[in-house]
Amino acid sequence: MISFYRALKFAWQNFIRNIWLSAATLLILVLTLFSVSLLGAVNFIGDRAIQSVEEKVDLSVYFNPDVAEKEIQAIQARLQTLDSVKDVTFIPKEQSLASFKERFKDDPVIQETLEILADNPLGSTLIVRVNDLNKTNEVLQVLSDPSYSQLIYDRDFEDYQTVIRRLTNITDRLYQVALVMSVTFIIIAILVIFNTIRITIYTHREEIGIMRLVGATGWFIRGPFILESVIYALLGTVISTGILYPLLKVISPQITNFFQGYDLNIASYFASHFFEIFGLQLIVALILSVISSMIAIGRHLKV
Repeated sequence: MISFYRALKFAWQNFIRNIWLSAATLLILVLTLFSVSLLGAVNFIGDRAIQSVEEKVDLSVYFNPDVAEKEIQAIQARLQTLDSVKDVTFIPKEQSLASFKERFKDDPVIQETLEILADNPLGSTLIVRVNDLNKTNEVLQVLSDPSYSQLIYDRDFEDYQTVIRRLTNITDRLYQVALVMSVTFIIIAILVIFNTIRITIYTHREEIGIMRLVGATGWFIRGPFILESVIYALLGTVISTGILYPLLKVISPQITNFFQGYDLNIASYFASHFFEIFGLQLIVALILSVISSMIAIGRHLKV
């Protein structure tokens, strides 16, 4: 414990003596952790947005006004037997008409037209929700039955597929940009920490020589440099987390407004997973710092 305390004390002294070099190293490490966090944020936003869209995906099947409810309910029963179908909701034509009137209640032309018509121009509707978006072909195959061609007026599903494709393309591109940024900063961080430890070793070469002469152990000589890299990792993680959370609090409302109607409160997600995110950042920082310092020690510190 005494040796560990002394090594930690020397590590902190090295950190303070080269404060500007330490500050530059911390800055690069913080930017690296930020880029890794950005990668995770893009992945979270993309997955949550697509998941939210998929949960709202439904297939609307519109029937001709003269189709009897028994025929529609027979189709409903057949669809409900499919494993890919979550549920099928039947909306009678009277309810469809009432919803249509409510939707266009401020349009006098539509309201007057509906009053002139003696019969309900709208037919009944089936709302089909699936368990998996990739299994919608099974539903479409059933609805493509030739015996239904005279019953079904129209069906609406392609718009959701277009939205999901666009979301996937956007998130994939953002993920690729964030990945390139992360890899770039990781390489820079490794080089900067490597050079920082190398310079520290060179600065203390006389002290290291004296330690060798008096019989200091290899751990006692290497320890301060390894612990110095741990200090970089700890401080970098704390600073990165301390900046990240207020920043997410600021941008979270904008993200929520952009994806209006979807559960994308990234600040709330960060708060509820704080320890997991902090731990992941710390692990990344420790891996980068310790590996870089070990390489520098192995090349420039012969004990």
